[in-house]
Amino acid sequence: MAAVPEDLIEAVHRAAQATPPHAADLANVHRRRRARRRRRAAATAGGLAALVALTGGALPMLADARSAPAPATPSRTSAAPATSPPATPVVPAAVPAQRLVIDVAGETWRGDNGTGPAAGLPGVAAVEVLPDGTVRRHRVPDGWEQTVASADGRLIGLQLTDLRPGVHRRDGPDVEGLSVKLVVLGPDDSVQTAREIRVRGAGVELLGTDGTVAYLARDGGVVAHDLATGREEMLLRSSTAGVDLLAASRTDLKPDHLVEQRTDDGCHTDVRRLTDGKRIARLTLDGLCENGLRLSPNGRLVAVPYQRLPDRVGDREQRLAVFDVATGTLRTDRLVGTSHRASAAGRIQGVAWADETTVRVAWTDRPEGARLDSVDVVTVAVR
Repeated sequence: MAAVPEDLIEAVHRAAQATPPHAADLANVHRRRRARRRRRAAATAGGLAALVALTGGALPMLADARSAPAPATPSRTSAAPATSPPATPVVPAAVPAQRLVIDVAGETWRGDNGTGPAAGLPGVAAVEVLPDGTVRRHRVPDGWEQTVASADGRLIGLQLTDLRPGVHRRDGPDVEGLSVKLVVLGPDDSVQTAREIRVRGAGVELLGTDGTVAYLARDGGVVAHDLATGREEMLLRSSTAGVDLLAASRTDLKPDHLVEQRTDDGCHTDVRRLTDGKRIARLTLDGLCENGLRLSPNGRLVAVPYQRLPDRVGDREQRLAVFDVATGTLRTDRLVGTSHRASAAGRIQGVAWADETTVRVAWTDRPEGARLDSVDVVTVAVR
């Protein structure tokens, strides 16, 4: 492997392992407000029509979703790669089992002391890539965070609101004047429910939904929040699992088990039983975990997007590995794409299962000669 500059490796680590602050302090509110300002500014910049549907149109780069390229050499993982033929074009089902919704905080900048054209990846919230490759940008309230999509067409997210704007006070989980609501949007993006869920002095994260409950991580552990009544049931205590479940950087769960990742070195995915929190497997990949950890609809497989460290300056492989949850066997390891230039946000942005054996992956990169990152979607078949 050729020598890679230390600063590049550090930048890749920071980008791949960055974890947003818990939805319990004002820093998160202000971060989102800055992102909205960047989106509004970027919407007036030339070239955005070829990137994100900021005005409700389709993404040209998404209009022609394509199959994943044939895999490169097998990833160096802790499990022996399963033998599988090269990836072939896969057409997702007309109604996917899981919806592919992307939230990107984004990062844009301007050269020439702020007077040049915008470059980078504008932030977007709740952008859904439909099975035919077209895009729908959902209308979400200000302060929207952590989108999860229900199979019935609804969206669920957290809405963070500073109730005392302009008033300086000490920030942190115990800050005064902060609202955190669990919001349910109908298929037409109308607000069906907006319920305050903040417990002052405690953190909260939205993990997922089964359409009846929303799964939340709180200081005590993972709970099921009934969407109709607001009643909460503890599913797994952090004290039982022996780890702080709220501190995980990425989590997904099904009725019988949970998968989680943390911001330690490398890419490790722990599989835990929900009944007792016991870790039953650790899935390890040679690279850095990325956005989109996702269990299959029946919970038997888990898709783990990751990024290999570059073997030469500027090249970064974006890959998707799929493991059997029960055995830890690596079922598939596919190259999704290669980022060839220093893209600020160039990496996998979202993953969704079209059916039990097909995964859709959204990733970003910057085309040759372009100022702004583009988004593309590939499909990966699991053998």
